[in-house]
Amino acid sequence: MLDQTVNPVVEDITAQVSSHPEFSNHMKVFQITDEASGLKARIAIHSLIEGRSLGGCRRWEYESDAAWNADILRLSRGMTRKSAVAGLPLGGAKAAINHGHPTAAMMRAFGRGIAMIETQFGMVYITAEDVGISEALLIEAKKETEHVRGIAPVQKDVELAGGDPGPYTAYGVFTGIKVAVKYRLGKESLKGLGVAVQGLGDVGYSLCEFLHKEGAKLVVADLDGERLQRAVDTFGAMPVMPHEILSMDVDVVAPCAMGGVLDENIRAPIVAGSANNQQKDEINNAESRSLKEKNILYAPDYVINSGGLISVYYEGETKEHVMGIISKQVEMTLDRIFMLSQKEGLDTATLSDQLAENLLQDKVSFETVFMARMVA
Repeated sequence: MLDQTVNPVVEDITAQVSSHPEFSNHMKVFQITDEASGLKARIAIHSLIEGRSLGGCRRWEYESDAAWNADILRLSRGMTRKSAVAGLPLGGAKAAINHGHPTAAMMRAFGRGIAMIETQFGMVYITAEDVGISEALLIEAKKETEHVRGIAPVQKDVELAGGDPGPYTAYGVFTGIKVAVKYRLGKESLKGLGVAVQGLGDVGYSLCEFLHKEGAKLVVADLDGERLQRAVDTFGAMPVMPHEILSMDVDVVAPCAMGGVLDENIRAPIVAGSANNQQKDEINNAESRSLKEKNILYAPDYVINSGGLISVYYEGETKEHVMGIISKQVEMTLDRIFMLSQKEGLDTATLSDQLAENLLQDKVSFETVFMARMVA
């Protein structure tokens, strides 16, 4: 039975947000506030597929209202494209709680707000884990709505997919790095190759584990000194300052922190990391085009980091099976994007956007869209 003391206010603020430069045909933008708990949250629903959208909730202390809107608008648009290229029947959305440390009461109010969006507006938003939101906090939200993913299922005899999507995201990025290395460097193995990992959070650290087992030489950076030292001690990684990491002379640069980091200082022949919205100007794909002009191979972020979303969608199935789906999907998608980029002369991000839009508009299979481009 729902807690009758949880009474958030849900507002449709789409009209107010529609003038923002990152607004891109979003269906709805909602604000959820709860005076009792102090919750201030926003949800951007960019698209609906079969009446549903999915995207994680993050917590952040935004410096301005415009920055808050920019984050959810960009991320939700990316989720639409991510779902499309991952072959999932889900629309794209994203939520952000404007607070440094959300409480259990805030998350219950957030969950009730999600339920109210369904009853009042007929839209299903499914939330999940993102930056700063733990499984414990999601459990609180699920007390008020069924539309929560990312809570680990319990089954003693087999390991099931679910809970923290970070390791699944990392596995997809690891797979993508191998595809990029084979395509750009002509190497089947990562042994002895230098990989610079920016950010040692849940995804970045898990990626380091995969890379270390494969024999890669790691260069790492993080604002958290304890995380940095852990990577040095565990993987023999070389630590550098955060402002140095992306310009290191290595084989692969892997941005695994916040977005907007790609710039003219990158020297590595491959950019392949988990961070969302890595370009500063992704509307025009300016950084992706610049990288291509320099013969730097860029693995589009919402393609290579789709493993977490895939794991959330297939939550409850065996971990081994889901890992196989992630590996196959990321490998197939990047391999064909890279080939099409060479064939058509387009940068990889522009090509990925076009393919995602074709998939969404035509509602045809992933295979059909790619094959049509390849034989044209």
